[in-house]
Amino acid sequence: MKTIPIDIKVYLVRSQDGKWFRAKGLHGYGESWVDDIIKARIYTKIGSARSIVTWWTRTYPKYGIPDIIEVSSMTGVVLDETSRVKNAVSRIKKEKIEQELRNTERRLKYAEEKYHETLNELKKLQ
Repeated sequence: MKTIPIDIKVYLVRSQDGKWFRAKGLHGYGESWVDDIIKARIYTKIGSARSIVTWWTRTYPKYGIPDIIEVSSMTGVVLDETSRVKNAVSRIKKEKIEQELRNTERRLKYAEEKYHETLNELKKLQ
């Protein structure tokens, strides 16, 4: 495993009762605050996290002011994706070839049916 130096900060929003903010999107469903940090929304800019805190505080003042948690990392791990990508590319190529084969078989069947129809039509005229 190869590590590289990076300096990145990301931000999470945590409620007063220790739950994490999860963005549901437009017309989303489910809870806005979840216990599992894996489901939490991650912000790359502090301004975005601050706007969520402000909105929740203004909309639900009795809920309290959520906290912003800054997570920093100084290293990154380079993941070797070579074998996964090779497998994905070969699988996609195989699927394309199989699709072309099915299309060709369908066209062949249609052409044979059309040939026999035309041949029968010709026989009727003779």
